Amino acid sequence: MSERSQSEQDLRATSEALRSDAARLAELEDAKLRLDPSDPRLDQMSAEVHDLAAEIKDKSEAEWELSEKLETDEERQRPS
Repeated sequence: MSERSQSEQDLRATSEALRSDAARLAELEDAKLRLDPSDPRLDQMSAEVHDLAAEIKDKSEAEWELSEKLETDEERQRPS
């Protein structure tokens, strides 16, 4: 597999992971809305949301770096 193909595959995988994480984040937020504010599960769910949001941030930065790399590689391959 070429380096470009690997980067494209990594970009797709990262995008899929972000979509999955975003869906999980939405599920957690929906569940939190249904809880009474005094429910002890709220704290645990909020912590999970916090951790998941940090993961989403990290993955989105990795995705951006991959897309920048692919764009740079493509620009280098264009004839002058």
